[in-house]
Amino acid sequence: MDYDNTNIPARYDEGREISGPAKFKQLAFFAKNSHQDSINNILDLGCGTARYSGALADIFTANVVGIDPSQKMIDQAQLKFVDRQDIRFELASGEALPLDQASIDMVYMSMVLHHLPDPDKTAQECHRILRNGGLVCIRNTVTDEVTSYPYLNFFPSIQSIIESQLIYRQTLIEIFSAKGFDLTAHQTIWHEISQNWSSFADKIALKADSFVARLEENEFRSGLSAIQKKAQNSNEKAPIGLNIDSFIFRKL
Repeated sequence: MDYDNTNIPARYDEGREISGPAKFKQLAFFAKNSHQDSINNILDLGCGTARYSGALADIFTANVVGIDPSQKMIDQAQLKFVDRQDIRFELASGEALPLDQASIDMVYMSMVLHHLPDPDKTAQECHRILRNGGLVCIRNTVTDEVTSYPYLNFFPSIQSIIESQLIYRQTLIEIFSAKGFDLTAHQTIWHEISQNWSSFADKIALKADSFVARLEENEFRSGLSAIQKKAQNSNEKAPIGLNIDSFIFRKL
């Protein structure tokens, strides 16, 4: 999806943001399974509005460069960190990274893989810019876990949309293995995306989800109405979430 041809960047944070504690919890897997003291320079690839850039800089005490192909996303990201010298942003694609060879210790990608035009080329670029032993940390939904999406029952066509965009877990592993990486850690983790159905309905209404944004308007309106009705009638207090896979690959 070309985000610059949409209004998604302006409402992305409101529609996709999570709490600071939830964000640090999502990154805990990567912090636990990496040598933090050897990570000084991080690439937040497909950074979007920089939802994770600040947390990455803080958790790893590292310099972070956020790269995204959307100028609108970069504009939103830059507004957040005007006073920080350890975080900067550049406009570029994953297939042509404007970074020197062996200049990065860790590449982080959150919900980015299914947006890449050429995942193989991106994996190759990650290998080029990483130092020996550097890490690629990926947080992404995979086709294997598509049924965990909480809105499947509300939008009849959305499962086929999701499946057309995502890749299988094993395919992802094979892509990076073929480009000179070794899978060192993997876990499927349930992640909270909203505190309750009411909050979830409010987020869906913003159409900041790229899968939801692809729906025909009539289907979107009907499904949103059903979610809002569930929120009004539901006594459930449990948070809403889905299964997201986390991978750590090491450059050989």
